[in-house]
Amino acid sequence: MPELPEMQGLAERLDEALSGATLTGVEALQFSAIKTVVPPADAAVGHAVSSVGRRGKYLLIDFVDGPRMIVHLSQGGRVDLEDTPKRTRPKGAVVRLRFDGGPDVLVKEFGTERKAAWWVLEPGDLGPLDGLGPEPFSEEFAELIRTGQDKRRIHTMLRDQRTVAGVGRGHTDDILHRAQLSPYATLASLSDEERERLLAAVHDIL
Repeated sequence: MPELPEMQGLAERLDEALSGATLTGVEALQFSAIKTVVPPADAAVGHAVSSVGRRGKYLLIDFVDGPRMIVHLSQGGRVDLEDTPKRTRPKGAVVRLRFDGGPDVLVKEFGTERKAAWWVLEPGDLGPLDGLGPEPFSEEFAELIRTGQDKRRIHTMLRDQRTVAGVGRGHTDDILHRAQLSPYATLASLSDEERERLLAAVHDIL
């Protein structure tokens, strides 16, 4: 599953490619993936992209005077930029966004789970972002690591998106290896020095 570093890189790539481009069409190619009904899937058509960003593992596409689109790639999702408009429907296609002034965007998903999802939200509606924990580079997260008394295994705690947004199994393994900590240890059991090692490892890996 793409985690924070991969999603950040994707968001930056899309922001560079799409900022200022106008959405001209939305092709829902896997209907179970769209998680909202109101606003409609094509509510952003005619609006220009103001920015593409990230929150946790979610991709955020904001439009000038329009709604926000959120995309979650789940385990096997990926995003392709199509400089030449295509009419084909590739295997695993989820949604195609067509733009004037930028490449088309195809979201597709490999595998059989079909868990990739996307939302169209009114400004101010958090949708799936509601309840996400702080970002790993935030002061709020640093304070949690330095003073928290969580009694769950650190490996479990770091993967809980309500505790910290954007970290998954793969990077959690790397973080604990870098910090030289057992995945079975709890945050509450760590010394001050171990907490600082953990925080430094989070920042280094991500």
